[in-house]
Parts: sequence; C-alpha cells; structure tokens
Amino acid sequence: DNLIESLDNLISKKQAIKEATMQQLLTGRTRLPGFKRKWNVETLGKFGSCLRGVSYDPTTDLFTNDMTNSVRLLRANNVQNGIVEKKELQFVNKNIVREDQFLRKNNILLCMANGSRDLVGKAGFFDTEDGYAYSFGAFMGCFRCESKEVNPRFVFYLLNTKIFRDYIRATLSGSSINNLKPIDIEGAEFSFPDHAEQNSIVLILFD
Repeated sequence: DNLIESLDNLISKKQAIKEATMQQLLTGRTRLPGFKRKWNVETLGKFGSCLRGVSYDPTTDLFTNDMTNSVRLLRANNVQNGIVEKKELQFVNKNIVREDQFLRKNNILLCMANGSRDLVGKAGFFDTEDGYAYSFGAFMGCFRCESKEVNPRFVFYLLNTKIFRDYIRATLSGSSINNLKPIDIEGAEFSFPDHAEQNSIVLILFD
C-alpha cells in the first residue's frame, strides 16, 4: 500500500511538472538555448485539415470482432489522457468508410461532440502500426497535418494546453449542443516557432 501511494504521488508530481513545462515551452515564455527566431501566430488550418468520422447504423454496420471486411472503430472512450487505447473497440463495415476516414500514423484524434462539455476537444495521438485498419466514429474528428512546416506531435501538445481548452469553452458558450465543427478546429490560433524549435520542444515533452 505504501509503495502504491508513493507511486501515485510520483505520477501526480510528474504530471504537474509536465503541465507546467508545456505551458512554458508551448507559449514561448521559456525558450530553449540556441533559438531566438520570432514565433508566428497561425491557425491550425494553415498546416492541415480536420474531418468528422463515420456515421453508421449499429444494427447493420457493426461486427462483434475483426473480420476481413471490417475496420476497427475508435470512439471518445478510446482516448484517455492523450493516449489512444485499443480497449472496447467497435468493428464497422469497411464499405461505409471513406478513404479519407482511414486513420494514418501521426493523425490526432479529437472528441468533437459529447454530453459532457469538459470532454469535448480531448485529443489523442494516433501512432499505431499493428496491421489493422482504423477509423473513428461520427462524434469524433481527426486533425491531419499536411504541411512539412509543422511537427504533428507539436500540434498534439498544443491541443492539450489550457489555451486550447479555453478556446473550446469559448466556442461552445451560448450553445446548448456540445458539438464542434471541423472549421472550429482549423480556426484555432496558436503561436508557432520554426520547425527545428518545434522538434526540440517535442523531444523534451515526449521524454
């Protein structure tokens, strides 16, 4: 029991350190040695695009397990603390999945709609390469970086900052429906350093 308690305390301490480090490094308040170039404010839409997931009929389009004509479907419950979990998967008919709805390595999964406003906008980094095809449900979104000027993991870390959470709350305020549109994600503004500094920040946060 004492060991478990000490490990829980260590985890909490490291999470607090990471949160503080993210706030410093991802806002430019603290610069890494050797980097002095000015950061530019840009929208996410400059570097990629967001799309919504697969709409399906639960009574006709789902399988109970992996099949030759099925795709593994990820939902909000599969995104936990920034990690894409492979538990409680659904398996959807491959024929109803558009080509652009197949997840690719380094895509960022986002919860776009949920009964709980606090869960809207939570993000997970998809880097799975296990031989299975994956897609995502209609209440989910996917941000796909399409520019070599940005590190996908840097974008992922930005989507886990207080800046983004505040942006989501402001976007949803005044609405009774907790539902984001792709344009809401693409319109989010952040400060971006050059690619080399992004890579250095990612290495620190990933470590």
